[in-house]
Amino acid sequence: MEMKKKVILPIMLFVITSLNYANSAYNLVYEKQFHQTLLAENLHAGFHIYDYLDSYFVPKINVFPQTNYGRIINPIFRLSKLFFTNYLIVDYMLTMNHELGHGYRMIEAGGSIIDIKYNLPPPFNNEFSWINLKRPENFTKQQELMINLGGSESNLIISDLMRKNILLDQKFNYKYSWPYMYSSGDMPGYTAFITNPNGDPIRYRRNLNTLYGDGKEVLTRKKMRNYSLIALCTDPMNYYALKAVFYDYIIKGKNSSKVRMINLKNGLKYLPRFRFEYTPYGPELVYQNYFKFDSTLMQFSFSHSDSELPDSWRIAANIWNIKSTEKLSFNFSGQIWHQPEIQFYQNDKLINVDGLGGKIISTINYEIVKNKHLYGLTFQIGYKSNGYSLGERLKEGLIIRSGLFFQLGNN
Repeated sequence: MEMKKKVILPIMLFVITSLNYANSAYNLVYEKQFHQTLLAENLHAGFHIYDYLDSYFVPKINVFPQTNYGRIINPIFRLSKLFFTNYLIVDYMLTMNHELGHGYRMIEAGGSIIDIKYNLPPPFNNEFSWINLKRPENFTKQQELMINLGGSESNLIISDLMRKNILLDQKFNYKYSWPYMYSSGDMPGYTAFITNPNGDPIRYRRNLNTLYGDGKEVLTRKKMRNYSLIALCTDPMNYYALKAVFYDYIIKGKNSSKVRMINLKNGLKYLPRFRFEYTPYGPELVYQNYFKFDSTLMQFSFSHSDSELPDSWRIAANIWNIKSTEKLSFNFSGQIWHQPEIQFYQNDKLINVDGLGGKIISTINYEIVKNKHLYGLTFQIGYKSNGYSLGERLKEGLIIRSGLFFQLGNN
């Protein structure tokens, strides 16, 4: 394969971070080719921009003085504001992120997006949103599985971005409560509670059983529902999200709440969580471990396949905000995996991938100006081998990205 087909074109990253959140990062990304990670980064930045503008134009949390009437009316006002602004805006953004996630995986397979129908969420509408796709002539069963999982996969990416920033700052802004619960709960919530036969999880399970079942059901709805409920209940960030919006914001009138981690030794903090991820060869059970020391955040995880499906495993590590000097910081991300056979068409050529693979990305951030707002340069380089990794193309490729970051000052 020619090198130009391996290179992901250089893109411009714009990182927008409030000075209150000196360790967190938000990216507006441009890339010539449509990409799930690109979309998630842009929407993540969109939430931050919305938060900034909302606090600028509607700075008051308490409309009335905290008298007897104010203690009743102010929480009603805050709840109404959430329902008619945050709830609807976030639902549109993350629903479109979900549908476009399906679209990205179809574009990767050589197909295209015909149209997308967005429907308002309950109680305004009871109909699901949907996307209409055009399939290519050559299309494998595992590429069909990639279409099934692509929507929830996109929202998993954005939930990872939010969780990283929340843990770096150890603060949960109430405006991120609904986005986090929607994006992180997209895959397990959809799987656990939606029984529509046209829903993504049921079609995914049906296609997976066709691929590996040989006439029997290797992946049952009961098993997937159990995995989903465990994932929802064992994510501590869900509880922080509920507390931030319903107690700290609506009742107490606070913009954010503190996120606590388990204190270990010498200032090291720890937070575990479990989730599962759909892949083109079956669900992977993921055990994530977050560690924080000073301003540096680390995440180490191990995942493996269900016992009834082909063996797979993955070891992943992420390290954010390693300070070299006052102006220079680094991020590192790496994975190594062993996967069963994946078959997919690339430019009408059938490709078979299996066995060991991996991905590594390093990022350099350099601050060049600091006043009320902070500006700087960022450069990212890495490589991914053939195989499945969340939000990345199946095909191997060199990753080169460069750009500009800046931080917005407080209102």
